Amino acid sequence: MNDFLRREARNQMEKNINRTWVLVDEEARKEPPAHILGFFTLTNATVVRDELPIQQARSQYPAYPIPVIKLAWLGVDKTHQGTEYRVGETLLLEALEQAYRIVQYSGMGVAVVTDPLTPESDRFFRRYGFLEMARAFGDLQTLFMPMKTIGQVFAPI
Repeated sequence: MNDFLRREARNQMEKNINRTWVLVDEEARKEPPAHILGFFTLTNATVVRDELPIQQARSQYPAYPIPVIKLAWLGVDKTHQGTEYRVGETLLLEALEQAYRIVQYSGMGVAVVTDPLTPESDRFFRRYGFLEMARAFGDLQTLFMPMKTIGQVFAPI
């Protein structure tokens, strides 16, 4: 993840491939360089209807690729993983809110999908309601959260 931030994040943003947000220590901002507590990256992607979780009414979607927002990266500095600061949760909620705003603005995107890299990250995403898709990513499954679910949290009342 460090390599991605150092070498790729800015380059890919300049090419309009994705967008990366970082969370920095507010105290450290006073004296650059600021310490990065964590980050996330969102990009566009598509899924195939038959890969959607059983809970989803697959018949409501067409047979061609369906647009989604992909949470491509979510990383937390090792010194802040599992602490009371809940940096991972903060970043995940911000990522879901940004994805919701993107979909509201563009009118395209039915969900957020992510590919957990480790069993720990898989458990983390499932704890927040992500559903398993019928698509493998290494030894794990791609995970899916419907935009309708996200909208229940972030939609204006």
